[in-house]
Amino acid sequence: MTNPPTVPAGALAPWEIDNLPEPPRSGRKLWLGLIGPGVVLAGTSIGTGEWLFGPAVSAQYGASLFWLAMISIVLQGFANLMFMRYAIYCGEPVNVGILRTWPGPTTWIVFFAVLDLTAIFPYNASNAAVPLAAAILGRLPHAGDTLLVRGLGISIFLLAFVPLIFGGTIYRMLEKIMAAKLVVVLGYLSIIAVTMVSAPVVWDVVTGFVGFGTVPLRPETLIVGRHFSVRQVVGDTEYLARGTWERKDNSVTGELLVTRKGKRAKFNLANTDKLDEQAVEVREQTLSRTKEFAGTQRFIIEVRDGNETLVAKGDVVDHHQFQATQLEVWSNAAERESSSPTQTFTKDEYSSLNDVPEPQRSRLANHLQHEGLAYVNVFKYVGEHGNLPPLDWAVIVAFIAIAGAGGLTNTMFSNYARDKGWGMGCHVGAIPSAFGGMKISLSHTGKVFPPDAENRSKWRGWMTHIRRDQAIWMFASVIGMALPCMMSLEFIRNASVVGDRVSAMSAEGIAERYPSYASLFWFLTLICGFLVLAPGQVSVGDQIARRWTDMIWNASARVRQLGEVRFIYYGILGMYAVGGLIILILFPAVQIARISAVLQNIALGSVSLISIYVNRTLLPKEVQPSWFHQLGVLVCGAFFLSISIALFFI
Repeated sequence: MTNPPTVPAGALAPWEIDNLPEPPRSGRKLWLGLIGPGVVLAGTSIGTGEWLFGPAVSAQYGASLFWLAMISIVLQGFANLMFMRYAIYCGEPVNVGILRTWPGPTTWIVFFAVLDLTAIFPYNASNAAVPLAAAILGRLPHAGDTLLVRGLGISIFLLAFVPLIFGGTIYRMLEKIMAAKLVVVLGYLSIIAVTMVSAPVVWDVVTGFVGFGTVPLRPETLIVGRHFSVRQVVGDTEYLARGTWERKDNSVTGELLVTRKGKRAKFNLANTDKLDEQAVEVREQTLSRTKEFAGTQRFIIEVRDGNETLVAKGDVVDHHQFQATQLEVWSNAAERESSSPTQTFTKDEYSSLNDVPEPQRSRLANHLQHEGLAYVNVFKYVGEHGNLPPLDWAVIVAFIAIAGAGGLTNTMFSNYARDKGWGMGCHVGAIPSAFGGMKISLSHTGKVFPPDAENRSKWRGWMTHIRRDQAIWMFASVIGMALPCMMSLEFIRNASVVGDRVSAMSAEGIAERYPSYASLFWFLTLICGFLVLAPGQVSVGDQIARRWTDMIWNASARVRQLGEVRFIYYGILGMYAVGGLIILILFPAVQIARISAVLQNIALGSVSLISIYVNRTLLPKEVQPSWFHQLGVLVCGAFFLSISIALFFI
């Protein structure tokens, strides 16, 4: 029997040759075909980034930083298309393509093992436990509820493996789960957005996605009702107290950040066990001052500018309009805080913003317009101050990382395109589940097509098809980020996001706003939060096992002698289960998400740059990406690597 013709394919076995199938052209088949990787990854994308870091960032900084999420999503779109291009050409996922290139599969497998450390942190399960715990407790979890939250996180993590074991073909099962998740979650959030979110919030979010270069500045003191953030300097020590007065038991939840000689320590604001005498005094002063605002719609803003302090006091009208009734300009503000009796200061009071002289009027107007924050241009700020504004950049970088997909999750577009049977993937096969799935063979090598005129015409059709898929993914990612953040801005703006509670805080905010329906909205929003986060854990488990199954199955002839690809898949899944349990036991929920998110930037940036090399090396010139596409992926890689590296110097 004559061996079929092959094409050399780098360090692994050569590719066989076959013809590229016809792409979906029009009609029902086209639109059903678009329920593909974009839907699966969109369902995965609406997860921790959108329900945890999105509301955390918007509650503290408004919608001013959403343009960073937009950049992240668009750049990921370039990378996703590069990954899928490879899969359409040969039916292999892009990580297998990387193994084919220099310096060879052994080196690349070690490289992926390092990168995949970012994915073993089961942040979806740990954070899905928070809304579930809140539903059980009837309130937001406190520090004393750690064991309950951790136990629920472990339970969710273990249950996430069930669909992967009893689901038929795994990709098709994920497709159904994520499509259902998108319909339920986006449906509920859309109803909230249309019926309860005010027009100023909607406008703030829309402009936030296109307000490139805008960054927020928080004032030294911002107290809005029961939420507060107060910064004080005593001698060589800076104290930042931020917290919330709980509406049910009048207790305080928050943290006290103490910075002395460049070193920062974090303490629980609710007790004084670990505070020194000076810190206790500052804490008591702050709590005494802020408690009188709890239960009111009053606000106070204090902004330090050199030797001046600008003060605005007043009422919050219609939940978002800051109406100042008293404005003050203090000169020699630094001397005002001195204990020396020889120092003097002056205070000018105004009853209307129009009466305040410039430039103080513009600065106060900026803070009043943006509900306590001042929006400025980041490039102008850096030019004037020589550094970035003092924001929580670790959370912001995590927000950027998880906007869209993030990390090695993006490479799964190529895996899912193969399992969907797109392009040459129709000649390769898919991974079946352990029980209940059909016996499907997974080829150890891909197949490619000769770049003749007929196949190039089909190729252009497939490229159009995957662009449609990415358009769906980007649209769903933007909407999935916008809707939870609208709810956050409407109901918990200026709330202090402390500990693991953010994934359930919106439920408390909406219940407080509508007391007659408090129980209904409390549980519906908690259920929505759970549905956002928990299915993502199913997908993450599949992604880790799938990545390594494809790499090992293609790289090792000895492994292929086992005959069943599912043995490799479920062996890796079992190892992930053990590692994930250890992490859940050792780390708090938000810490797990922060560590993973920052590291994911490095993974995505690295693989994006390598994918250019893979496509240029292994694809024939007729189907290689255009210079514009390559430039977009190059910018993507540089962007995600640079923001992670910069974090170490901020």
